[in-house]
Amino acid sequence: MAVKKRTTLRDKSAKASSKQNLSNKISELQTGGSNDETYHENPFLKLSKISKKDKQTEKSNTFVKKVQVGANTTGGISKSSLRRRKRKEKEELKPKMNELLTSLDEPSTITKIVERKPTGFVQSSKLNLNQPNAAKRTGHSKILSKENKNFQKVLQNPQFRTSPFAALKDAIAQNLQK
Repeated sequence: MAVKKRTTLRDKSAKASSKQNLSNKISELQTGGSNDETYHENPFLKLSKISKKDKQTEKSNTFVKKVQVGANTTGGISKSSLRRRKRKEKEELKPKMNELLTSLDEPSTITKIVERKPTGFVQSSKLNLNQPNAAKRTGHSKILSKENKNFQKVLQNPQFRTSPFAALKDAIAQNLQK
């Protein structure tokens, strides 16, 4: 069962006026009406005012200008000469030994360093005391127990009660000497 649509007088008049408006616009386009442009059957296909050859030359010219600007950033200097210049600038920034020697206060320290003769055996500054490794679990626990014992000694010290910071400072200094 199809439902019949009811039409009213307003609908009929609106349809008639829209048809009339369309016919007016079509006739206006065909006659050239209000537009100053030349008539063309399809108004969406307007003729281009610039030729294809002109567009191509314009594009190529803009591209050439961009390339010329990008290539001339060095100012006409070769890469190798730029590298040499940079190397010279870096060398000028480095301190020179003669300048360092003149800036030192005591010339006697320089002569002491130069006059010192090396001995046959160089003693290592690092002492191997077979201390536990703090990075490992067992070494960490051994160091903790040792430090706890040291701290208990500091707390029992009678000097700690009179001046705690001085006693801690002395204990730390003794640990560093060991």
